[in-house]
Amino acid sequence: MKYLKDFILNKHPGQTAFGLHRISGSILIFYLLLHIMLHSTALIFGNEAYNNLAKTMDNPLAHLLELLIISTASFHLLNGLRLILIDIFLLTRFQEKLFFVVKLATAFIVIYSLSIYFERLF
Repeated sequence: MKYLKDFILNKHPGQTAFGLHRISGSILIFYLLLHIMLHSTALIFGNEAYNNLAKTMDNPLAHLLELLIISTASFHLLNGLRLILIDIFLLTRFQEKLFFVVKLATAFIVIYSLSIYFERLF
């Protein structure tokens, strides 16, 4: 609970980016494990079971979850690049501006992905 209290009290953008980076990383690990388990059905149960599972996953909710994974992965990637820039080039003064760029680029990627996925969602 102490870490949650520190996170709430410290309103610095670096703290917010750190927390969101941890959360997005955890979500991506969960997704990766689920992805491996779903795709291993072809090896364990055969091609027919995999094809049935693929047909089951072809619905608007699954496509919405794909969009959420794209947004999570893009944020995690761009925030990781922000961290590399801050660490290597000592850009701690520009941390707030770089975090804004990460949020803006993630929003652009999500909007572009939504335009592609829009016809699949509905």
